[in-house]
Amino acid sequence: MTSGLAISSFMPSIVSSGIFSSRRATKGAEAVTTNPFVSAMNFDIASGQAANAAKGVANIAKQSSNSVASSIISAEKAIKDLSNSGKFMNGLSKVINFTADHINPLIIATGAVKVATAEDKAEAFSREAIALGVMFGSEALAKRYIGMPKTEKDAITGKKITVNREGWYKDSAYLTKQAEAFKDYCATKKVFSKSLKYLPSALKGCAFVAASIAGYQLGLSAADYILEESKKFSA
Repeated sequence: MTSGLAISSFMPSIVSSGIFSSRRATKGAEAVTTNPFVSAMNFDIASGQAANAAKGVANIAKQSSNSVASSIISAEKAIKDLSNSGKFMNGLSKVINFTADHINPLIIATGAVKVATAEDKAEAFSREAIALGVMFGSEALAKRYIGMPKTEKDAITGKKITVNREGWYKDSAYLTKQAEAFKDYCATKKVFSKSLKYLPSALKGCAFVAASIAGYQLGLSAADYILEESKKFSA
């Protein structure tokens, strides 16, 4: 894989995972006094998302050949060595890696804890189920529409690999033309810095985050409406 292909493959995940990690850490801090269990789970998810972002950076670095890439690879090796230096660090490393590979199930588990600790469990369950359902649906549609890279197992080695895929927006000749023009502009024009060529891939990650947040908020609004109408009907 060339460095350019590596960037287009891993940059969306790096950006989205980094933003999600920051948001989860913030939610964890906000819930420290109100719900310590949810707070701890949010911090755990934040660490897993940060690990996914770091893995993406390391994967790009492995396809590059400069001093920055060498430093990133050396740092990754140092972290691996540290995780094997004792039982605590080794256990912590395993927890973070497990979290990184199971983000969505843990998000659902966090929702379940919120329901279990809520006063009105039936209402809390409805809100979380609808909100998370719409959020995951929005994320799935966003991934397909913008062409987010996906992770799958290699048929020969069985190892997880990241592969690019075409977005549904390419069905529109106009959108495809605009996207390619923007990509060419960023690759050839020295605006701000050479890093502008990373912008198209980074924007995919931002679009995915926006779809996820919008989906969750839409789900909450839908849940509030449904619950309110249900109360009126039963009154």
